[in-house]
Amino acid sequence: MEKLSIVESVLDNLPVAVFAKDANDDYRFVLWNKKQEEVTTLAASKALGKNDYSLFSRESADYFRSIDDAVLKRGRLLRVPEEIIETKNGDEVHLRTVKIPVIEEDTGRRLIVGISEDITQQVKSHQELEHLNKNLVDTNKELQETQLQLIQAEKLESIGRLAAGVAHEVKNPLALLLLGVDYLSQGIDPDDKNVETILTQMREAVDRADRIVRGLVDFSSQRSLTREPMNLRVVVDEVLLLVKHELTRSNTTCKINIPDDLPHVHLDLSKFEQVLINLVINAVHAMSDSDDKTIEIRARSESLEDVVKNEGARKYEVFRTGDRVVILEIVDSGSGIDKKDVSRLFDPFFTTKATGKGTGLGLSVVRKIVNLHGGEITIKNRTLHRGAVARIILPTKLDTGKVSVKSKESK
Repeated sequence: MEKLSIVESVLDNLPVAVFAKDANDDYRFVLWNKKQEEVTTLAASKALGKNDYSLFSRESADYFRSIDDAVLKRGRLLRVPEEIIETKNGDEVHLRTVKIPVIEEDTGRRLIVGISEDITQQVKSHQELEHLNKNLVDTNKELQETQLQLIQAEKLESIGRLAAGVAHEVKNPLALLLLGVDYLSQGIDPDDKNVETILTQMREAVDRADRIVRGLVDFSSQRSLTREPMNLRVVVDEVLLLVKHELTRSNTTCKINIPDDLPHVHLDLSKFEQVLINLVINAVHAMSDSDDKTIEIRARSESLEDVVKNEGARKYEVFRTGDRVVILEIVDSGSGIDKKDVSRLFDPFFTTKATGKGTGLGLSVVRKIVNLHGGEITIKNRTLHRGAVARIILPTKLDTGKVSVKSKESK
């Protein structure tokens, strides 16, 4: 009797629910410990001597009976899939249960012994985590949409700055067309050798005007990020066509140094054009007081030998030592960056321009677009010469993550 009391005391103090059913007596409960009382909110006095059909809903009881029969048939331990029982209070309890067949040696009585762990709190925590994760995903989606709207808003400002220049650039081919029409309207002499030349010039004028207008239309379009393999030199040429008037008006010379064998990079043309337009125009403005107004746009491909992961990077994919990247630099001969402004260049709404001359969103948007391309941008003063250099590091493979890269210092 004393031994039985010790066993009962141990069973009642276990942190898991323990119960036993007599399979020879319609699966009536013969053991029901304290934790089982807590989990089911049923006292042992009301459960012992009864079966599942007397304590639970018929649907639950049918399920429990099918599991018990399977345990007896298998003759060994069975891990039961997560169970959900509804208490008298209407609460749901989630259980992780194992059931074991036991046969008493002296009586031959067959028992089903069950051990259940209450995982209700774990399930609730998991559900809350899933809910929080869904909210995070939704919030992140909203943030991305807001960022794209911000990018589009800054793009519209750029279009406003470019509109006059584009209109001026379109005037030239239109003037050539008008001259050609006037010449041809006087009559066409089959022996006139100028006709072929004039027609060629007219075709070229149409193509040039078409390129300029299509370039502005493509640039102004609003769409989600779509990256395709691009020849960086072609992208730079398209941008220079759009900003040609700004360069001409400011007497700025632009030098291009991009090798023909440069690897393609995956870009969203419209959005990356926005990056280059912003950087080129910023460079033009930075050189407003310079005697030598020269912008150099250069690019090279490097194999990364010294890679440092960003401390705040959330991506698992990063550039690795030996990966190839394309490094694009826009170098100006302007006044450079004031030391007090270096750390604030990419802050939203920060600008060194006079009131009304800029929103201060340009470089903030530029960095966001570069980040969306899996790249990194830095803007620093040149070390040996006057001016600044904006350096963009882009992956040659799609969806490569962000890193800080120690590369050769631009002079």
